[in-house]
Amino acid sequence: MQEFLKGVNRALGVGIGYIPIAISFGALATRSGLSDAAAVFMSVWVYAGAAQFAALEGIRQNLSWLSIVLTMLLMNLRHMPMSLAINPIFNRFNRKQQLFLAHGLTDEAFALDVSDKPQSWHYYTGIHLFCWLSWILGTWIGCQLGQQIPAQWLQFALPSLFICLLTDNIKSWNQQLIFTILTGIVLVIILQNIGTLGILVSILTVAAVATLQKSS
Repeated sequence: MQEFLKGVNRALGVGIGYIPIAISFGALATRSGLSDAAAVFMSVWVYAGAAQFAALEGIRQNLSWLSIVLTMLLMNLRHMPMSLAINPIFNRFNRKQQLFLAHGLTDEAFALDVSDKPQSWHYYTGIHLFCWLSWILGTWIGCQLGQQIPAQWLQFALPSLFICLLTDNIKSWNQQLIFTILTGIVLVIILQNIGTLGILVSILTVAAVATLQKSS
């Protein structure tokens, strides 16, 4: 249990960052005509953020399911080199354990997996399970809110994940709090004044602030 909780703690930044993006997916899914159950089912079994958004676009354009599935498969081809890279760490686990971890292998989870020396299966399960459940929870919340979420709010999803990833690398709680508040204010101001371009500007601003924080 201690190793599992250690993994959960390691994944806090990523998992929390997943939630607003998953909320965006859930909200867009309901607007695209998917049922709540179908949207949540996709997050449970597909669990591939960019590919899921691509599927929604395909549904919106009335593409065939074959085209949608092929598009999703092509977008997820990067998982093949990721799986090969992570194999030296996961090959000491049994087949069922490997399959579970493989299902939860995302770009961010992969980065966490390889950032430390090899750990126990329970540690990696904590990382993958927390991220997976965060994505499912966010999707469900987005489905419930649906049309109540203003379209402008959905612009905050990607920057919020980026901010969470950076904040997770700042070890001091006081610095994390100050960093989060300041970057949130900057993000709101920028988006209010220059619109969608503010997403790029805000990400660069957050990265600069994080660099200054870590070097101080």
